[in-house]
Amino acid sequence: MDFISLGNANDIGASCHYLGINGTGIVLDAGADPNEDGPATLPDFVPIINREINHAFITHAHHDHIGSLPALNEKWPMARLHLTPATRTLSTSMLYASARLQQRKFDEGTSPFRALFDKEDLDDVFDAFRAHPYDEWFDLQPGHTRTKFYYSGHLLGATGVLLDTEDGRRIFYTSDTCVQDQTIVPGGSYPSEPVDVLIMESTLGADPVAETITRAQEEIRFGERLAAVLKRGGTVLIPVFMLGRAQEILALLGRYKSRGIIDPETPIYSAGGLREVSRVYDDCADSTPRIDSDFKVYGVKQRQFPRSHKARRKALNQPGIHVLASGMMIERTLSHQVAQELLEDEKHAIFFVGFAKEDLPAGKLLHAAQSGAEGVLLSRERGMQKIVCEVDRFRFSGHANRQDLTKLAVQLQPKTIILVHGETRARQWLATTLREKCPNARVLTPGQGELFTI
Repeated sequence: MDFISLGNANDIGASCHYLGINGTGIVLDAGADPNEDGPATLPDFVPIINREINHAFITHAHHDHIGSLPALNEKWPMARLHLTPATRTLSTSMLYASARLQQRKFDEGTSPFRALFDKEDLDDVFDAFRAHPYDEWFDLQPGHTRTKFYYSGHLLGATGVLLDTEDGRRIFYTSDTCVQDQTIVPGGSYPSEPVDVLIMESTLGADPVAETITRAQEEIRFGERLAAVLKRGGTVLIPVFMLGRAQEILALLGRYKSRGIIDPETPIYSAGGLREVSRVYDDCADSTPRIDSDFKVYGVKQRQFPRSHKARRKALNQPGIHVLASGMMIERTLSHQVAQELLEDEKHAIFFVGFAKEDLPAGKLLHAAQSGAEGVLLSRERGMQKIVCEVDRFRFSGHANRQDLTKLAVQLQPKTIILVHGETRARQWLATTLREKCPNARVLTPGQGELFTI
């Protein structure tokens, strides 16, 4: 078996990996790097350009796992793209939105690059989709390689991939996975028997705090802080990823209201694509793993975030909760704009509920606040701003912490472990720990484009 990591191996953007198994070419995810622009967002396909790709597995609909699907399809138009029904629906919506955003940025002059794909390109991608349910074997090549999807616990439709080859090898790709229950979706499921090769994510490998805090503890603390801000007349900004984190947080806010932790009449604002994603969550309630199949995201009363400046100022100057994308507060997004409005007023709060990359606005603000800095630069146009509002982080990640990942690896007893989807420090910590906990396993931390034959 050949393995090549095609995306940036030392980061969490543009997740994309190549497997060559007994003459069959397989790609695991085809993501784009949301921190880059234009062609720089894509994985490097050069190491496999002369290889045949027969199949690709799309494990979930986050942009860093689907954003280069049009480029993959253009180069290998005969490859079949395997995914779950929910991921098929979400990917369609997310890729259309990505094409519109790329073109708008070019038209506005904020990007020098035209959209990397258009509707016609996407129609070709969607024609290659093949949807499969969880927990049922399907053949890639009859008599040669079969596959089964395992719910990964990350978000709606997310899956791990088990490959069972004709020569008896079992290869499991976790993709992004979460062992513990969230608010809407339960924790992941995994093979019950050992595997030969484990390809495992590493996102939280460098985070020692995540393993010491339970979700129940964070839910209590989050509810208490929300209530305190609202009581003093403030408004709360919760920057979220529009797919997954947004819906989980809205569900949690609904629970707080029903239990009287926050006033049931507190207005909750949402906007844009996350509202469309919430509808998909509700439409799939009966056909995907759920903690409560009767729960509906739209059962949590929400208001559309105002478009006009006057209405926006009014909404931000009264007690309320604003659940807005993007989670990283990327420039020109709603969460980035609203953060600048709240930052210099002590009655307000900005609460992060997921991963905040250090070199993006969310990470810069969180680091500045935690280090006691007086100010932060979120926008060149606005300049340095004082940090007066309350800033905090609550750990509601859709990723497994490093102890849970270690236990999973021990449970699956692999002969080879390949660590992907993590920054250098994260993969290094896991590699060191797994070499101790799994002494018979070969642990690899591949660089981008580096070929391993297993």
